[in-house]
Amino acid sequence: MRLRGMPPTHARSLWHSVRTHGFTVTALASHAARVHGDRLGLVVDGWSVTFRELWRAAQGVAAVLYLDPLDRTPRPVVIACGGPAMPLALIAVARLGLDVMPVSRGSLEEFRRAVPQEALLIHDGEPPAWHRGPTVRAEQIVEWSSSDGSGLARARRRARIVLPDRSLAGTITTHVQGAMGVQGLRQLAGLHDRLGLEGTDVILTCAPLHRGKGLQLLGMALLTGATLANAAHTPAADRIRIIRERFVSVLSASPSQLSGILDELERTGEQPPRLRRILVAGQDLDADLVRRLHTVWGPIVLSAYGSVQTGTVAVATPEVLTSHPGTVGRRLPGADFGIVGHAGRGDASGLLWVRGAHATVITEDRARIEDGMLTIDGPMTQPDTSD
Repeated sequence: MRLRGMPPTHARSLWHSVRTHGFTVTALASHAARVHGDRLGLVVDGWSVTFRELWRAAQGVAAVLYLDPLDRTPRPVVIACGGPAMPLALIAVARLGLDVMPVSRGSLEEFRRAVPQEALLIHDGEPPAWHRGPTVRAEQIVEWSSSDGSGLARARRRARIVLPDRSLAGTITTHVQGAMGVQGLRQLAGLHDRLGLEGTDVILTCAPLHRGKGLQLLGMALLTGATLANAAHTPAADRIRIIRERFVSVLSASPSQLSGILDELERTGEQPPRLRRILVAGQDLDADLVRRLHTVWGPIVLSAYGSVQTGTVAVATPEVLTSHPGTVGRRLPGADFGIVGHAGRGDASGLLWVRGAHATVITEDRARIEDGMLTIDGPMTQPDTSD
């Protein structure tokens, strides 16, 4: 796979990493270390590393994990922490070829039924009493990042990123993340083409790195050499400050997070920081919000829609949003969507199904398709089954 504008040497490097590690985040991290090297790669909670340092740190963590808490025994790994330990552990576990389930610190109890009992748990604070498998504190992951992992052998397995999800009915299921795999990389390439990321960009993502959009932007940064800064769970005023201090050129946030930034700018009366692209990720996209963003920054807004199971399946470019401000756009390569019960690709409305890298899923969203463009009207009302 080759991105539009990717030099031939970079394409060969990516193919070399894929042959060694498969279509995984490990291959992307190895490729980034080789071709982007000393360029600043990741900034999380004030902790920053170059692409080469990130790969070496993850290799060191992987070597220690393999020898001690894993005791050379393959088992799934659950990462329930924030800060730099999250991406370090994610890439390290993937480097070992093991299944990894990243979740937020606050949702571990909610998703306990999805956590395998034998899994290694990487956590903040005290480990839960109900977990019987081995545990590692997040601080230890950061400490181990200075270890030497250069002698680590090639993994025999191919890592999968497994994400738990909760339906409106309360059912918890697990899904393989659509940001990786052959089709997943095709989706990343399509997202790259519409977003137009460059190696000189600095991306600020307001989504935590343990969920779909944050993981996809991590993959995009590793592919393109752009710097990724994470500002999850951060007040709007601090996000504006980070944009200015880090010279952020691409902002990714949910509609509510963007509304908070706009409200803070209006409250203080300060000039908005300069941005090149704004990516809105969220099904509750409001046409009025798009117009507010266009008034402040001009037609630089893109919207995206996807699910935990499928990754991003649709993106609307600034040109599309200018004339259709409520849409979430057209299909990405390797993805598809339609209305349940409606054959073909004509205009329709109703319950939405989506197809991504690893799955075809009937969502819980009402939607309409007009001229190939998808607009989300809201979640379906759950039927009364009491009778």
